[in-house]
Amino acid sequence: MKNQFEQTIIRSQLEIQNQTLTYIGSEIHDNLVQIIYLSMLRIANLKKEIDEKDKDEIYNLLKKVWHDLRSISHSLINTNFHQVGFIESLEHLFHNIEKTGKYKTKLHIDEDVNIDMLDKSVDIILFRMIQEIINNTLKHAACDTIEITLKNLNSQLNIEIKDNGIGFDVNKVRESSEGVGINNIISRAKLINATVSFNSIINEGTTVNILLKAKAA
Repeated sequence: MKNQFEQTIIRSQLEIQNQTLTYIGSEIHDNLVQIIYLSMLRIANLKKEIDEKDKDEIYNLLKKVWHDLRSISHSLINTNFHQVGFIESLEHLFHNIEKTGKYKTKLHIDEDVNIDMLDKSVDIILFRMIQEIINNTLKHAACDTIEITLKNLNSQLNIEIKDNGIGFDVNKVRESSEGVGINNIISRAKLINATVSFNSIINEGTTVNILLKAKAA
């Protein structure tokens, strides 16, 4: 019994360690890597004479990377996100994307959408899912426009993420090594009891729909 108890404790510790490493890896991959990538795009498109405003904004992007890495090292709880808010985080994300000069972004939010319908433990995962989707779009879609629409659909929150890029074969990508991002998004959706669907047409673009139930009253 003593050996069984010790083995149970060891397994529990390993599970916690794995969960912690997975969380940190996801935070770095979905959040910080994206910010660094956007900063690289900004730097690549800088003119010979650097505008002070551009310089300040790139500095602020890299400062955010430093701040987020520092936050991860101190705590695994993302308090900054909840201080800023879900909608404000989306707006900030699109602002950074537009500042690269390569993309146009559109954020549509229906009047009857209430983000408070989501649990706090849900909205951060939902935001990371959106970041992952957009990160894949920036890397692979070869688009110039990204749109996000939030609306109520049969008492559920529907989030539509759309681009006008080159499109791809969803099934083929999922079965290949390149499908890690898609499978990661689907796994996260299961964590918050959401459904996610990918609709992509070659040379026309991709639309991702996330459907999420409201929290219990």
